[in-house]
Amino acid sequence: MAISPSIGGGVRIRTNSQDSKYYKSRVADIDEQCLYVDVPVDPITGKEFEVHVDESVVVEYTVSETEVYRYTAHIQGLSYIPTPAIRLDHPAHAMDLERIQRREFFRISLDVPVTVACERLGKEVTVQSIDISGGGIAVMAKSVIDLRVNDAVKISLVLPYIQYNLRTTCQVVRVQTETNGMTTLSMRFIDISERERDQVIRYTFMRQRALRR
Repeated sequence: MAISPSIGGGVRIRTNSQDSKYYKSRVADIDEQCLYVDVPVDPITGKEFEVHVDESVVVEYTVSETEVYRYTAHIQGLSYIPTPAIRLDHPAHAMDLERIQRREFFRISLDVPVTVACERLGKEVTVQSIDISGGGIAVMAKSVIDLRVNDAVKISLVLPYIQYNLRTTCQVVRVQTETNGMTTLSMRFIDISERERDQVIRYTFMRQRALRR
C-alpha cells in the first residue's frame, strides 16, 4: 500500500528526476484517485510553474522525518478548491514510487544572516539566507559578489527554533545575478557531519509544522 502525503504537507515538483531545479508546493487535497497541489513556485524567483496538461513531472513529498518518497505523475488538469490546484496522479497508482534519502529533500524558507568566507578571495561577506535543506543552502547578496561555481566557502549561521550555530563548508553550485542587481547563490554542503545535518533536518521539520498551523 502506498504511503500518501498529508494535506498541508510540503511537496517539490521537478520536470525530471535529474533536474536540480525544483518548484515548491503544498498538498491542497487528496482523494482516492488524485493528489491536488497548490500551483508550484520557484523558491528563489517566485515564478509560478507552467502547467501543461498530460505533461509528466516528478513529485517528491515527506510523510515523516525519516520517510521521503518520489514518483512520476501526469498532470491531469487544474481544480479549484477554492484556489487553483494542480490535479496529479495519486501515488498509489504510480509504478515508480520510491523512498529516497531524506537529506535530498525539502528546502525550507530561512531568513537569517549568513557569514560566507571564501579562501580564494581572502575575505568574508554577510548575506541573507533564502532557504535550506539537509543537502545545502541558498542565499542572496544585495550586490554582485565575486564568487564562482565550484568555489569552496565556509558558512556560519544560527538556525531558528533550535538556536543551533551551524558552521560548515559548502561548494557553490549556482550563481545568478538578478535584474535588481542582487546575487543569488546556491550551495551544497561538502563537509558536514551527520550530527550537523540532523540539526538542519530537525529545523526543516519544525519549520514545516509551524507553517501548517
